[in-house]
Amino acid sequence: MNVGRYRDFDVADMPPALAAVLGIGLIALFVVLIWTLMRLDHTKLRDPRARARAKRREASQKRQGALRARREALQRKAARRGRADS
Repeated sequence: MNVGRYRDFDVADMPPALAAVLGIGLIALFVVLIWTLMRLDHTKLRDPRARARAKRREASQKRQGALRARREALQRKAARRGRADS
């Protein structure tokens, strides 16, 4: 019995076509693995209440950004008007 023995494959002893197929298969395996890991979305909210909160928060941040931009524009306008009067 060959218990404890194993075979060690050397790519140099393989036919070139088989070595190429195995190499391409290994590269494809890595590509599929990386693509799958990138497709996993751990940030996706599954709870409907959490999704609703996130949507409200996003809308609120958008409104706050618009108000901030308007306030800064009015301050710039007032500053220009103040300099023009001097």
